[in-house]
Amino acid sequence: MATTLIDTRKSIMGQIHESWNQFRSTDEAMVLMFGEVGSNYNDYHNIPLGKDFTKNDAPWTSKQSVLEKNTAHANKLIRLYIALNIDVAYRMPIWKFFEIQSGVVGRIKDETKLLKRIQKAMKLEQQLGLDTSDATSLFAHTGNLIIDELEADLKVKVKEAAKAAKVAAKAAKKLSATHAKVAAKAKKLALKAGVQAAKKGAKKIARIEKAEAKKIAKAEAKALREHKKLVAAQAKENRKFVLAVAKQIEKNSIAAEKLGNKLAKKTIALLKWAEAHEFELEHIVDILESEIESARSDNTMETIIDISA
Repeated sequence: MATTLIDTRKSIMGQIHESWNQFRSTDEAMVLMFGEVGSNYNDYHNIPLGKDFTKNDAPWTSKQSVLEKNTAHANKLIRLYIALNIDVAYRMPIWKFFEIQSGVVGRIKDETKLLKRIQKAMKLEQQLGLDTSDATSLFAHTGNLIIDELEADLKVKVKEAAKAAKVAAKAAKKLSATHAKVAAKAKKLALKAGVQAAKKGAKKIARIEKAEAKKIAKAEAKALREHKKLVAAQAKENRKFVLAVAKQIEKNSIAAEKLGNKLAKKTIALLKWAEAHEFELEHIVDILESEIESARSDNTMETIIDISA
C-alpha cells in the first residue's frame, strides 16, 4: 500500500514492480489473477513477479507520459493518506495508480476530493472544540457517520457558534461599556477626592505657615526687645562713662586750677626768695621746671621754699 510518495528521481516502473511484488501475496491479488473460483486452486507463487510481466500482459501501463501524469495525481492523494493517517488497508497500492483500466485517474481524483472534505471537516471540529472524527472510518464508510452527515452537522454547529459568538460579542461590548462608565465615574470620584484632599492640604499648610509666621514674628519681637534692652543698657553705660569722664575732667580742671594757684604762689615766693638771695634767672627757671615735674607726678608743690615762711 502507498505509505510513501512516489520518488520521481527514481525509475517509476521499478517502484511499480516493488509494489506489485508486495501485493501479489494478498487474497485480492489471487482473485484478480485467477478469479473467485480459480483462487481456490492456485497459489500466489503462480502469480508472476513484476519484472516477469511483458508489455502486453502487464496490468499497468508502460507509457512514460502516462506514468509521469499519473504520478503527479497519485502523490497528491498519498500526501492526504499520510496527513490524515488513513489505515494502510484502505490505501491504493502504488501499482494501481497506473493500472490499465478506464477511470483510474477519476478514482484518484474522487478519493483526493473526499479526503480534502474529511480534512476540512476535521479542522472545523478542532476549531469548534469538538472531538475529531476518525478519518479512516469516514473515508472507508466503516463508521456510523458519513462525510455528508458530518458536514451537515458541522454546518449547524457553525451557525450556532456564530450566533453564540455574536451574543458573546454583544455582551462583551455591553460589559466593556459598563466598565468604561465605572472607570469614568471612579476617575471623576478620584479627581474630586484629590481636589478635596488638595484643599485640605492647602488649608493645613496655610495654618502651619500662619503658626510659623507667628512664631517668627514673636521671635523677632523678642529679639527686638532684647536689642532695645541691650541698646538701652549700652546707652546707660555710655552715659555713665560720659558722666564719669566729665566728672573726671571737672575734677582735673579743679585740681589743675588749684595746682595753678599753688604754682603761681610758689613762683612768686620763689622769685622773691631768689631776689633776696641774688639768684640768677636761669637758676630760678631750673628750679621752677623741677617743681612742675614734681607736681605732675604727685600733684603737690613741695619745694625747698616754705611758702608760709
